[in-house]
Amino acid sequence: MLARHAEDLFWIGRYMERAEDTARLLNVTYHTSLEAGAGAGDPWAELLSLLYLDEEGEGIDRDRVARFVVADRTNPGSVASIVGHARENARGVREWLTTELWEEINAFHLELAAMDLGRALETRPYALCELIRRRCQTVIGVATVAMPRSEGYQFLALGQLLERAGITARLLSVWHRRLVGMEGSAGFLEWTKVLRSVGAYEAYLREHHAMFDGSRVIPFLLRSRELPRSVLYCLEVAERQLVSLSRGPYGRASLRGMGRVRSAVEFAEPRQLEGAALRDFLEEVETGIQELGGLIEEDYFRHVDFGLHAYEAG
Repeated sequence: MLARHAEDLFWIGRYMERAEDTARLLNVTYHTSLEAGAGAGDPWAELLSLLYLDEEGEGIDRDRVARFVVADRTNPGSVASIVGHARENARGVREWLTTELWEEINAFHLELAAMDLGRALETRPYALCELIRRRCQTVIGVATVAMPRSEGYQFLALGQLLERAGITARLLSVWHRRLVGMEGSAGFLEWTKVLRSVGAYEAYLREHHAMFDGSRVIPFLLRSRELPRSVLYCLEVAERQLVSLSRGPYGRASLRGMGRVRSAVEFAEPRQLEGAALRDFLEEVETGIQELGGLIEEDYFRHVDFGLHAYEAG
């Protein structure tokens, strides 16, 4: 496989995951803004922070932020931008995609391009978030059931898993800083929002019932082996993809880096998951996942001579 094709597939996975995560976070932010009481933090500022867009200079206003993260094509991290980039990547790697997968990615891009996204955000924001989420899941679902488990699928899945692990780690890091010490009904509501942001609310209920607090939610999203959106689950599956992709000296740096981050999460000592140490630990995991992207680029893509993709984590 050509390095540029591997990179394009890797980023298709990342783009689809980022678009879905943005839709989930935006949906929860809309609900949070309606429910926020006196003294609550600004959910729109938190949304920008979660998406690494808090330094983009966008005014903290609901309508402006929503447009910025969904419809603004000058923002390389907006849904419209990253779906467009995913489609361009897919055009360049058609031989690695099934016809069904190409058609789903292309149809998703054309559907968003034909919509007045600004108007949709004003009149039916929840329906738009749901549409984006479902379309992203359809693309990944078609890839899962239709693509041969060759290098093409492995790079696409690797990108998706790395992005998912990163956004979950980012969510835990940001929300832990905000919710530390928050108990009672306020803590209950806030931790349910964290779970809904990653689609893990019902899975958590089955395991922990209605006991919502950080001492349970954080380990669940960090180290559950059954939850597809937990950090450990994503890292373990991504590590298996890297093991399969590595050949001789190629891929060793990223594989070692993946092993370090996965081991840190898997074998964290109890004291690392408590108090101030937990804040530092979550930040280290988030940083470690960001650095994995660079290691994978060094091992597989660095000699490719073309511009950066729409956004780089961190």
